[in-house]
Amino acid sequence: MADRTAPWPAGTPNWVDLAATDPRAAARFYAGLFGWHCEQDSARDYLICRLDGEDVAGIGGKHPGTEDLPSRWTTYLATDHVDRTAAAITAAGGRLVLEPTDVAAQGRMAIATDPNDALFGLWQTTDHLGTDRGSAPGMLVWSEALSHGYDEAKAFYTKVFDYRLEEIGVTEDFSGPGEQYADARYAALYAAGRPVAGTGEFHPDMPPETPAHWLPYFATADLDETVTRAERTGGRLTADPLDTDFGRMAVLTDAESAVFAVIQLSV
Repeated sequence: MADRTAPWPAGTPNWVDLAATDPRAAARFYAGLFGWHCEQDSARDYLICRLDGEDVAGIGGKHPGTEDLPSRWTTYLATDHVDRTAAAITAAGGRLVLEPTDVAAQGRMAIATDPNDALFGLWQTTDHLGTDRGSAPGMLVWSEALSHGYDEAKAFYTKVFDYRLEEIGVTEDFSGPGEQYADARYAALYAAGRPVAGTGEFHPDMPPETPAHWLPYFATADLDETVTRAERTGGRLTADPLDTDFGRMAVLTDAESAVFAVIQLSV
């Protein structure tokens, strides 16, 4: 993995973590699934998960104010100034769940929801740059905001993060899995000239009560084996695996029903 030395451009997913009722049981599940080595952060009650010595994800308890929410993965978006971005979120129709706060000497964070109630985080780097992006098994590859309110999501994220937006069918040069949205609208979000995330509407077959959420994708070398291993250790496959232009992918839930995706990237 490359050692990154500069903060990620604003709007780039730069960290992902799991808020769980039983963080240590969750860490065992994902360590078995992706080969992560999870250790408690010396500064707080939080597990840092590493792959080949590089930080890839975090696992902890639920943040104050979110205890009643289901266990979930949170995608954090890079910002140069958490407090200004937090103000932009509320001005654009979002809501702050956790006000901006310092995390030891590592950075400054906040938790928010968009107008569709999809929850996401903000991370302003101090000492901790976040996770790298790559295709090695177990690494974060992509993250996307999914909802029934596509137009509202587009307007919100482009306003808050100044993304350039490219809708599916207009360009195919982004690296996120998108063919599963052939019957639904989807857009890649660009920061600093590169596609960094996506936003899309749920497939028409999705139940109307499905809550909006950010979905992280993790790379795998063998999707079917990963799915089988997840199911053997308490996870669940939400739908049949799907072949896309970017690789074979599937959406899973862990033992606490937190949703995540895995993808075996095309060579």
